[in-house]
Amino acid sequence: MRKDLAGFLAQRIEGEINALPKELEGLYDTFNFTRTGKNLCHPVTWGLLTKIVANLEGVAYVGIDVRLNVGRGLKFQPDVVGFQEDGKAVVYVDFESPNSSDARIPMKDVERYLAWVHETSDSAPYVIVTALPNLLAPDWELRWTNRRQYNFKHKGKREEIRANPLRYWRGVWAEELRGNNLSSVLLLNIDRRKVTQTML
Repeated sequence: MRKDLAGFLAQRIEGEINALPKELEGLYDTFNFTRTGKNLCHPVTWGLLTKIVANLEGVAYVGIDVRLNVGRGLKFQPDVVGFQEDGKAVVYVDFESPNSSDARIPMKDVERYLAWVHETSDSAPYVIVTALPNLLAPDWELRWTNRRQYNFKHKGKREEIRANPLRYWRGVWAEELRGNNLSSVLLLNIDRRKVTQTML
């Protein structure tokens, strides 16, 4: 089921991306669409993910920017959730744009999902979709590098990141998440207009 879901979603997301107009060229391999006044990357992708999730088997309705909270400080806020008629989740999906496919993913996404599963015994899979080039990207940006920000300890590694952003960040995530049970976590990556499953 896990493998089938990853393959199905990758194929559907890739199809939707390749149907986007030429005016959105660079949506996933540049920071052009993550800037004030042209911040289209997240909302456009939420739209296509919502359409895909709505058509998954067993999904009766879809929630966007869902804020799940059982109290005691335990919160989980996925971008898109496919629900059954009875309100149980079929799948959780988060999208991370070029601006957020970075050191935040283990703590902000995966660890919160794992804490949610532990507390609620929820069995719905969690899909994280990142946007990282899998090749040399000389203009790739590294934001959020001030002392108290997420990427501070990666500040001196811009050239290593640019050599292959996907390879660099995948290595960081694998190290940070080592020892966790990630059997219900699926990681897909958008590399320009191609979508593939990424292994941690």
